[in-house]
Order: sequence, then C-alpha cells, then structure tokens
Amino acid sequence: MMRVLCAGAAFAALLGLATAQEKKAATITVKVTESSFKDTVVKVDGVEVKGKDGTRVFTTPALEPGKEYKFAVEALIEPNNYTKITRPREVAVKAGDAVTVDLSVEDKKLDKIVVRWVPTPNDIVDKMAELAKVTKDDVLFDPGCGDAVMLIRPVKKLGAKKGFGIDIDPKMVKVAQDKAKDEGVADKVVITQGDILNEKDMAAVAESTVVLVYIGDDLGARMSPLLQKMLKPGARVVSHRFKLGDWAPDKTVQVKGEDGDEYTLHLWVVKEKK
Repeated sequence: MMRVLCAGAAFAALLGLATAQEKKAATITVKVTESSFKDTVVKVDGVEVKGKDGTRVFTTPALEPGKEYKFAVEALIEPNNYTKITRPREVAVKAGDAVTVDLSVEDKKLDKIVVRWVPTPNDIVDKMAELAKVTKDDVLFDPGCGDAVMLIRPVKKLGAKKGFGIDIDPKMVKVAQDKAKDEGVADKVVITQGDILNEKDMAAVAESTVVLVYIGDDLGARMSPLLQKMLKPGARVVSHRFKLGDWAPDKTVQVKGEDGDEYTLHLWVVKEKK
C-alpha cells in the first residue's frame, strides 16, 4: 500500500513539474498613429502584423518558461507622399507576458526619416535667393541638396562665393556633382554624401551665411536645432514651403511661379546667442 501511495505521489509531482514548465506564448500589442495618407505598416522580426485603428497585436510562438526573448518591432509611417519614417524598437518578453509598445511617439534618437527629393522650380530658387539677399560675399549651404539647383543658380547667376550641399543618397550626390560640372561651377559648388541630422556631416553650415532648403516638416523639425546651434548670427535661412519645427520664421511670403502656382517661402535671420 505504501509503495502505491509513494508511486502516486511521485507521479503527481512529475505532472505538476511538467505543467509548471509548459511553454506559453506572449503577446505584444503595438500602438501606432495611423496616417491619413497611407496605412502604417508594423513588422515584428520582419513579418507584417495586420490590424486597424492604431493597434496591432502579435502573438509569439510558444516560449520556454524562465527565458527572455527579444523581438524587433518596427513601424513604417508615411504621413505624406514624400516622407517615410521608420520607428524601431527592441522588445523583451517571457513566456506568458502581455506587453504594450507605443510607437505613436517620436523618438529623436531612433527614428529614421527619409524624404523623397522633389525639385524646386528654377524661378522659385531665384525668389528664395532674393529673399535671402544673396550677394557675392555669401557662402551657401543646402541640406538634402538633390540636384544642387539651390546652390548652382545663386553661384552662377549672383556670383555667390561658395556653395556646399549634402545628400544622403549617393546617386543624387553624383547627379549634383555632374550638374555642377556641366554648369561650370564645380570649383565653387562642393557636394558630399551626408546625413543632415549628423552634426559632423553638417560641418559646412558653420561657415555658411545662407541656407536654402526644401525638406518636409518632420525632417525640418529635427534639423532645426542643429542650424540654430551651428549658424553664426546674421546668417539667413530660407525654406520653400516648410517650417523648421518651433523655430518661428521672421518673415513669410507668397510668391507666384512662372507655372501660375503660389509658393510659400519662409525666412529666418539668426540672432545673437544669449
């Protein structure tokens, strides 16, 4: 009788241990901001997770108890037809966990913003240079320069001293360099590959007196503190269409293009540092 009882107790203990160590899935709920332009795409470890109304729920495979597992969560946000924001996070879970990740909030360190280059018409570039009062003594800078039209025209037409431009796309860097050469200003217009959110890549800003720029609101807001930090007092910044975060422009004007469209230009004049 005692042997039967002992065997029963041992079996029960083993059953309990097996139950306690049973694998369990975890759930990761991802909160995102939905764009009116295009649905936000959420991926976990490279696999898209469908959902709606700003919520995506991912269920992991069954996980070993007691171990920590890490998953790469990423949201691709397209607020308009020229801006893509990639927002990554690494999420750690254990078996049975239910965690929530908020990807609706900007992370200035981790977010990667890419803006599709859209050319500014030549006559509007001229209006921007006019608003900035570009002279032969000015050194120009264009962050995200594309084909470098904002540098080439003021250098060629107004005799500006020098022009520096950076672009994150190596193909556009080559296009801009070739265009500067074709226009006969390659000795005065310097184009390099670089990230406008990287202070080292933006080093030429420090010696510039005029910045001409055409980028989206998101990237402009991120770049604005760098401009304010690096530009010398008296430097002028002119932006086609977009503002630069909470840095209020000193002047905003509407100009009519040769194509008949209205264009908005913003002007900032850098003040003495307090």
